[in-house]
Amino acid sequence: MKELLLMRHAKAVPAGPGQGDLGRALNGRGRRAAREVARELHRRGARPDLILCSPSRRTRETLDGVLAVYEPAPHTLIEPELYLAEATRLVDRFRRLSPDIRQALLIGHNEGLAEAAIALAMAGDPAALASLQAKFPTGAVAWLRFPMEDWTRTGRTRGELLAFVRPRDLTG
Repeated sequence: MKELLLMRHAKAVPAGPGQGDLGRALNGRGRRAAREVARELHRRGARPDLILCSPSRRTRETLDGVLAVYEPAPHTLIEPELYLAEATRLVDRFRRLSPDIRQALLIGHNEGLAEAAIALAMAGDPAALASLQAKFPTGAVAWLRFPMEDWTRTGRTRGELLAFVRPRDLTG
């Protein structure tokens, strides 16, 4: 079995004058949400072997909130090709994961992240699936489990949505 956690970056500030999209930081609500969601994932037993993260400031600051919860910190890769990546690019990246990785966490961006999660989730709690399909809000995580031993089957093998964790569903 393989597990994939797809996390959208937490709430960020709008781009300021002269500041590009890559440099947008999390706002206070986003920093709190990143830590709360990470604590909830940890409480539920998530233990990623690898974290993949887009290079944007908001994804890296979301990563900081996640890493604050995990000791020791999982191996982490900041990968430029994940910035605003489409679903097909994300699925291609998952296919290249080492077979030694049991659980991977990706911190990225919409629309590609939501599209990948929806495309990969074939089963699960109907209410969670409906929520996922309706909206993938900032800071949310889709946790998927796949009945496969090799990541190369990602996309051809679809998974079960174990949880759809949204910041608004958690109490601080």
